[in-house]
Amino acid sequence: MNKRKGFIVLLSIVMLLALLSACTKAAPTSPDNPGTAESNPTGEDQGKEDAGKDPAASQLTGNINISLPNASASVWNAVAEAYMKKNPGVKVKVDNKPAEGYKEWLTAQFAAGVPDVDLVTNNEVGGLVNSKKFMDFYPYFDKVNPYTNQPWQDTLDLKAMGINLEGIGAEDHLYNLNFESVQIVWVYNKEIFQKVGITEAPKTFNEMIDAFNKIKKAGYTPLALGGDSKSMWSGQAGWLVRIYADQYMRDYINIIRSQEQDYTYVPELDEQWKYDLTDPYNDSNSKVTKNEMRLWKAVKDKEGPFKIAGNPQWKAYSENLKKLFDYVPDGFFGVKEDQAYNLFLTGKAATMLGTPASYWQLPKDFADEEKTGATGGVKPFEYGFFNMPSMEGPEVMAPARTIQIPIGFYGFVNKDAKQNELNVDFMMYLTSPEGYAVYLDAIQKSDDASLSGAPAIKGITLPDEMAAAFADFKPIGNTEGYTSAANNLARGMWDYQPSVQDWVGLVQRYFSGKLTTDQYLEQLQANIDKYMEPAMKEAKKELSDLDHPERRPPQR
Repeated sequence: MNKRKGFIVLLSIVMLLALLSACTKAAPTSPDNPGTAESNPTGEDQGKEDAGKDPAASQLTGNINISLPNASASVWNAVAEAYMKKNPGVKVKVDNKPAEGYKEWLTAQFAAGVPDVDLVTNNEVGGLVNSKKFMDFYPYFDKVNPYTNQPWQDTLDLKAMGINLEGIGAEDHLYNLNFESVQIVWVYNKEIFQKVGITEAPKTFNEMIDAFNKIKKAGYTPLALGGDSKSMWSGQAGWLVRIYADQYMRDYINIIRSQEQDYTYVPELDEQWKYDLTDPYNDSNSKVTKNEMRLWKAVKDKEGPFKIAGNPQWKAYSENLKKLFDYVPDGFFGVKEDQAYNLFLTGKAATMLGTPASYWQLPKDFADEEKTGATGGVKPFEYGFFNMPSMEGPEVMAPARTIQIPIGFYGFVNKDAKQNELNVDFMMYLTSPEGYAVYLDAIQKSDDASLSGAPAIKGITLPDEMAAAFADFKPIGNTEGYTSAANNLARGMWDYQPSVQDWVGLVQRYFSGKLTTDQYLEQLQANIDKYMEPAMKEAKKELSDLDHPERRPPQR
């Protein structure tokens, strides 16, 4: 019986660092099992009695270097200091980097050999991941966590993390750890809405566009959104591009789901699965497996939603998307996400994309002189949240979903066995009730970090206020982490950078009115056709593999 690893978030997501790495994160419920967030996610107190006890005198020695993008120095230094007190022979150095240029910085670290850095986020360096430059977490999952005295895997909420150990094969690897989570929501300035006569948050896309028209006439920017190439690819603008494409292309699953003869087929899941557009989690990895080779073949054959030019679904989606992007800041394609955020903070823009972390982060940022550009900060305003409004029309297949996934993308540079074990020990401490309590306390005391959800770690109890706030964010389904037409074609061919960069220039011309919708789609189709084979080669696949998509492609 063929089995495969299910449920590991694809690295092509990438898209989250721009906003989310600006605040320290931690995770709510599994997107495959919504509505279960609790202050103690497991209802268990496993490990609590051991969490406060020191293990036997630590014999660990060595150095751990941490460089994360835009992560809070105060939070990570607090964790480092607490860890070093328990392990006096270990020196932990925190040297976090700006999100801007982080991918390039991390790539450069490998140019001269094995880097000094240990703990990083690696979701934007797919080539390095494919080359096995990062440590595999799976071999350590059954090891005892010395800070809980239990097997590590027993102290992690694997379901919420999107991991099914029953489906893991010898060829499967886990190069980054996601024990936090994110749900993308809209944040809005209630005072601006009230000034233009809007008393309720929009529930549909058309209602939101009507509200944006009134807001724009009143002299405000309706949507604070960055439009530089990073935001269009891996940031907030890219999120909207893929989230709304998903409404029109949900039938992708019928094309790429595993067939009985496929190497990816898992009978326990796939024999029971039925296509159901009324279920926003119908295509989740916990319900049906996907065959990546069938996706590549569908792109090559231009099958179903994998055909772009001349496809009514793609045309309706693109025209609505262009309508939405009419309400972004002036000079949009030169606007960075921190500049867009400033517009919202200072009351010049009515909405932005955010996460539940904004619930706590906005009050801190109103008082932040650097973020607001104002001496003493700015006067706070009342803000609220609403879920992704659905586009409507005959081509729409299902209501809008959002990005609601386990995140973190914490990876360790693969080094010798001793260093790898030291690095894992640090991660075991961080993901223990004791270590996470330090992390949580530091976030509460910081002025530059907030939680985005409850952690996927057993034995953790959140403060009542936080648990109650997270419960207010209703899950509506997840689009992220699936090999779908929306995720893999809407911004160019997968995350293959030459294709993405060509698409950024193309969509700029489209949004600027220099191309008709048909011209835009024809040129996007040409982009996909041009870069498909190079993208396959980067993923260590060949066109000949598509002759038999049911077979596992050879190792290259």
